[in-house]
Amino acid sequence: MGRFTFHQKETGRWGLAPGGDDMERRTAWLGPAAIVVGSGLGMYFSIGIVLIYGFSVFILPIVEDTGWDRTAVAAVVAPIAIVNGLMSPVVGALTDRFGPRRVLIASSILMALGLTAVGITSHSLQAFVAAVTIASLLGAAQTGVPYTYVIVGWFSARRGLALGIMLSFVGLGIATVPPALAFIISLWGWRFAFVAAGIAAMAITLPVAFFVIRDPPAASKAARSEGHDVPQALRTSSFWLMLAAFFLNYFAAAAGSISLPVQLADRGAAPAQAAFVMSMVGLSFIVMRLGFGALLDRFPPVPLTALAFLAPVVGHLILLNSEGQAAAYVSAVFFGLATGAEGDAIGFLLARRFGMRSFGKLFGINYMALTMGAGLGPAMLHFLADGGTRYDEALTVFACIGAIAPLLLMLDRGIRSPERVGA
Repeated sequence: MGRFTFHQKETGRWGLAPGGDDMERRTAWLGPAAIVVGSGLGMYFSIGIVLIYGFSVFILPIVEDTGWDRTAVAAVVAPIAIVNGLMSPVVGALTDRFGPRRVLIASSILMALGLTAVGITSHSLQAFVAAVTIASLLGAAQTGVPYTYVIVGWFSARRGLALGIMLSFVGLGIATVPPALAFIISLWGWRFAFVAAGIAAMAITLPVAFFVIRDPPAASKAARSEGHDVPQALRTSSFWLMLAAFFLNYFAAAAGSISLPVQLADRGAAPAQAAFVMSMVGLSFIVMRLGFGALLDRFPPVPLTALAFLAPVVGHLILLNSEGQAAAYVSAVFFGLATGAEGDAIGFLLARRFGMRSFGKLFGINYMALTMGAGLGPAMLHFLADGGTRYDEALTVFACIGAIAPLLLMLDRGIRSPERVGA
């Protein structure tokens, strides 16, 4: 089992809770590494990788192929994120009620259907908007909500490191999926790329959900009795300050990273070069996920997270003060660091502060803030940039917004000195 520690109370071999189904018992030998890697593969093909981060490489090809307005196409990422955000608390409640495995089995099939439909039905701008919105709804459970529940529920010691490894696959997805989609688009068009993304995602996530994911002991009634329920958490200032900080950090960081291919194209970069910048975001994301998760186990998590949340401020200031293409690649590193840190911190801080009693619901609410920030941020940046003519004003606004997030985290004593419940 290495350095990881599974919950051992009322568990069998490998920490498997008694009463699990036959499939779970047959896969018990896989151990903790399989749960981390399997959850990571699910996150690699999460709906946000394809429809939010991957969407950046679709914008210009769609505009060139259809003649639709560029600002309108770029803004489609907003309803994607809004739907995912609004569904996150629902997904959290379903995960609390039915366990993550059932939720992930259903969502892997539904997400594939939704992505495939985008490529088949998008014959007008209105149909395209409707199709991607429905796809985001169908894939709303293929997100960090159930996968984080799996990791937080199984791991007690080394929880930060386990989260970091699992969530580093998101960075791998950011680094590789957009360039892969750009390559497919260059050969067969953007509609085929959506179909291919749906099929590929289901080919990985469905077997993972069937054969690897197991509901953790935290899904038991005994574990859910520990910690805060949702009304209790909502009455604390800690919850609201964390919620606002998570939203603003991702709002600023995602606006910078997701808009980078378009900004690079406006600075004269070729499409392949513009898509490659997302690899820089993804690589720095991976480094931060792995390193930051381990640091959370060893150092005060809130000051550490606040320091990491300064990264998008630096990224926007770099873009603001340079017109060259090289600056975009440097800023990509800082945007990747910020989003990488948030993924580790959100699950870690919530479990540490509020326990596992209603973790799925509480994480879902906070994940809603994260996904809305990921969608609304890029849409607002494109709006403020006014077709690429007002980047200076847009980048200044987002640098200021990004600076608020770390201040919010440091304001509340309840976050800095949390009650140790269920963690």
